[in-house]
Amino acid sequence: MPIVKIPVIQKFGIISAKHHNELKKKLLEKTEEHVEKTCKRKPLEVTEEFIKQFNAAEEVEDQERMLDTARKILHRCKRQTGFHLKGSGRCGSLQHAWTELILMVQCTGKIEEEALDILILSIDQAELNPDHITVLFFIAESILYRICCDAAQKPYLLISEVKLAKLGFLTFLRLYTFHLLGHLQHYEEQRSKLSIYIKALPVCKTTYQSYPNVLSSIHIMLKVGEIMCDLGSSQETNNFLQEQPNLKDKLSLDSRTAETDTFLWHALLIWQHTQNNSTNLHDVSKHLLLVKEHLHQENGLDLLLALFILGDAAKIDISCLRAFVEIGSDFLSTISQFQGQHSTVSTSSWPVDIISVYTVVLADICLHGATAEIQKRAFIGFQSENTWNVEITEACLHGLLCFVPPNIPDSKQLQWLVHYCTVYNLVILCHELQWDDMRDSLRNAICESLDVWKNEQSDTQVLDAEKVAEAEVNGPTNPFISASAKIAAPESPAFFQHVGYRLASALSQQFLPPVVSYVPTPRKPFQRQVPRKVPDTREHSVKKKSSRLSLRQELGVSSITPPLHFFTRTSMELQKVVEDQWSKELGIRFKEEEEEMKKEEQEKQKIEEEKFNEIMRKREQKLRKTSKPYELP
Repeated sequence: MPIVKIPVIQKFGIISAKHHNELKKKLLEKTEEHVEKTCKRKPLEVTEEFIKQFNAAEEVEDQERMLDTARKILHRCKRQTGFHLKGSGRCGSLQHAWTELILMVQCTGKIEEEALDILILSIDQAELNPDHITVLFFIAESILYRICCDAAQKPYLLISEVKLAKLGFLTFLRLYTFHLLGHLQHYEEQRSKLSIYIKALPVCKTTYQSYPNVLSSIHIMLKVGEIMCDLGSSQETNNFLQEQPNLKDKLSLDSRTAETDTFLWHALLIWQHTQNNSTNLHDVSKHLLLVKEHLHQENGLDLLLALFILGDAAKIDISCLRAFVEIGSDFLSTISQFQGQHSTVSTSSWPVDIISVYTVVLADICLHGATAEIQKRAFIGFQSENTWNVEITEACLHGLLCFVPPNIPDSKQLQWLVHYCTVYNLVILCHELQWDDMRDSLRNAICESLDVWKNEQSDTQVLDAEKVAEAEVNGPTNPFISASAKIAAPESPAFFQHVGYRLASALSQQFLPPVVSYVPTPRKPFQRQVPRKVPDTREHSVKKKSSRLSLRQELGVSSITPPLHFFTRTSMELQKVVEDQWSKELGIRFKEEEEEMKKEEQEKQKIEEEKFNEIMRKREQKLRKTSKPYELP
């Protein structure tokens, strides 16, 4: 039987089997450690595991470590969004930052509210870019999930719910604007996912009946979602479409772009005139009042866009503010008439949404108006300086605070709605004005109005608006404000400051013709004609014979210099005046210098004489002689 020799290969040298197994085990452990290090997540990456660890941290050291990491992530997101540059961050980094911020909202405590504050301000400031649509759909789904599955199940209102409602309002308002521009055609998958939450959202309306500011955001999210997702479940929407069949093309998702409302188109036109400093602005603002009957239609979404756009124009021009206040007064009087005639209007969401948005925009004008006069008129109005007249019907902030509807059915409900929205925004306005020392008078007037109103008010349901607003503005300390600074400007979102400008700039490019700015062409300098010399009658016969001038005549003509231009003469005369004035001033200065030199010489002589007299006095005292040094005794 042949002997077969199997070759033995010792990779680690000639060692025993026991040491060989131990060495292989150590190498395997090192390989696993290397794989774990390479596959380990980044230290500042937002994942589900990080959120679970943050919410489950119980020990103090773990809580501080997770809180520090979360704040670093928020700082990075804030930098990527271009927070201090009014939303001028890069598109890719902006989408990434929004995604991380909406994930950080799942963290409990201070981080949740701080992430909401940054996200609200960033979405308010950012431009309307179609590249943001996917992220906006993701944010909308996250908000609806939190409201339907978490927030609405709690027995009390949290500040995070108020901020979630604000964030949802801004997000859905942008999505509706993209719908008007025709950019949502290729997002069928996102619309189908969103429709699941939209169907569950009407159940949450009863939870927020006592908080109109949150309830209006729920209504707007529901309306925009039904239009985008082609859901006709709302009875109000169905009735409205049956009454106005012309809007079917507008609500169709297959159409490229939706048609604009007449009132919205006029608002865009006014905004365009304010941006270009047009001289026809006053006439255009008058035309807006001719189409105010569109305010009474229940197509509230276009009206909300128009209110934001008019509010941005009213910050710049006071005539636009006057038109804005007149529109608010007309709306209040009309809704009072409708409420007296039809009891179904009181149950509609249309007045709640318009009044809530109108008061927010008016408070934003009072805070961010371009001039002090605009800020003042947004508070006290234009009719009368008597700000304590309770019969005032003007729709300024103080007029809304003193609003008393006529004796009609459900008048207390309308009065409570107007007072709640006004008080809520006035409290936030007072909080924002405390950081500006230049506007103490405006803040004192607002605080005094609130104090007088609270002394006369007995409805506890209305007084809840003050409590909600104070809880919102006095929330957790912002980590981005240094602790060493005693006074620092707040960074929590008070009002929607930039949304009107962003919406108007996007919609005007689609629905208005481009405006060519007037550039004056350079005018040619006016050349004055040289007066012709009248020929002498005696030389006429000679010139008639010889049409060509002689050499002496040609030299004489060439030596005549043309007259100078008007501006050239003016500048030369001005230069002469300046030279004469300068020569006079030099002469005066020379005289003053000579007088000063004379005075200095006289002072020097006096000092020398005093020194000499002092020396002589000391000599006399010492030698007891009155003779001069060069005189013989």
